[in-house]
Amino acid sequence: MAGRYTGGYVIEPKTGIHKNVIVLDFRNLYPSIIVTHNIDPTTLNRKDCKRKVSVPGFERWFCQDKIAPVPKRIKKILEDRWKLKAQLKKKYDPKLAKKEQQLKLAANIAYGYFGYPKSSYYSIECAESISAFGRHYIQKVIKYAGKAGLNVIYGDTDSVFITGSQSKAKHFLDKINKSLPGIIKLEFRGIYKKGLFVSTKGGKGAKKKYALIDEKGELLIRGFETRREDWCMLAKDTQKKILNYVLLEKNKEAIAYTKTIVKKIKNKKVKLSDLILSVQLTKSIEKYKVSSAHVEVAKKMNNVQEGTMIKFIITKGSGPIFKRAKPINKAKINQIDEDYYINKQVIPAAMRVLSIFGVKENQLK
Repeated sequence: MAGRYTGGYVIEPKTGIHKNVIVLDFRNLYPSIIVTHNIDPTTLNRKDCKRKVSVPGFERWFCQDKIAPVPKRIKKILEDRWKLKAQLKKKYDPKLAKKEQQLKLAANIAYGYFGYPKSSYYSIECAESISAFGRHYIQKVIKYAGKAGLNVIYGDTDSVFITGSQSKAKHFLDKINKSLPGIIKLEFRGIYKKGLFVSTKGGKGAKKKYALIDEKGELLIRGFETRREDWCMLAKDTQKKILNYVLLEKNKEAIAYTKTIVKKIKNKKVKLSDLILSVQLTKSIEKYKVSSAHVEVAKKMNNVQEGTMIKFIITKGSGPIFKRAKPINKAKINQIDEDYYINKQVIPAAMRVLSIFGVKENQLK
C-alpha cells in the first residue's frame, strides 16, 4: 500500500530484572542519516553521479557529489542545536532550552515529511531509505556489542540497552564510533542500578515497556500506565510505587502496598482528586458515534470544544460505566464505584508489573 514501509528495528527485551543497565543512544539518528548520506529526492538514483552510497536492502542509491537542499538545511539545524546543548551544559537557560527543543523538532520532522503525501519534498523512497539505514546501524551496534562481550537486553530504533562492565562499554563505544560514517554517532545516555524489562511480543501493549532506577533512586518509566492519561492518579502512583519496590527486589512489600491501597478504596479513605479520569476530546461531540464516559460528561458541560481534556469520576449504580461518569465538580467521595477503581484501575495497573513475578490478582485483595 502506498505510504507504507518498514520502520525501525526492534529486538524483544529479555523479560525480568537486570542489574547495571547501560543505555546507549544514537544522537539524532534519522536527521544524521539524512545529512551523512545526502538523502534528498534530487540525489535519489541520480545518473550523472561520481560518488554513490547504496541503501541497505534496496537497489537504489543517493548521490554524494554535492550536498542537497534538505541535508544542507538539516545539517545547519543540527549544528545550531548541538551548540545550544553545549551552552546548556555549562549554564541552564530556559529560553535556550526551549530553542534547543524547537531545533530538535525541526530536525526530526524531515523524516516524517518525506513520507507525507502533501509535503513539498514527498518521497516514500527517501523515507524508506532512512529507516533502512537506521535498521542497518542499530543491527551493527547490536552485533558488535555481543562480540565485545556485552549482553544486549533490548534494542529499539535508535537505542540499545546492555549489561556488562563500564570499561568494556566505553571501549566498545569508542570503537563503534570510529566505524560509523559522517555525523552518525552513538552516545552514552546513562547507567542504571537496575532495570525491569517486559516483552510485549504477540500483544497489543506499548513497544517500549521498561522501568529503570538510578543510584539516586529516580525512576525512568516507559510504556506502563504511569505514562498514560486515561488512568487515574491513584493507579499511576500505585504502579510507580510497585515498580520502585520490585526494582529494589521487595516484591512482598509491593503486594502489601497494593492490598493497602485496595483497602483504602473500599473504605473510601482516598482523595477524590486521585480518582479523576482525564480523556481528551479528539473531535467535536456530535461526531462521536459510540457512547463513552468522557463524551457523556462533555455533553453535560458548557462550551466544550475539540481538544478539551474532560475530567470525570466513575460513580456506583446500575447500567454501563459511561452512564455513571460524573463531572468532578458534581461527584463526592461516597459516590465512587469502589469496584471499578479496584478492578479496572489499581489492580490492572499493579498486575502489569507483578504478573511478571507470578503474582495472581487474588493475592492483591
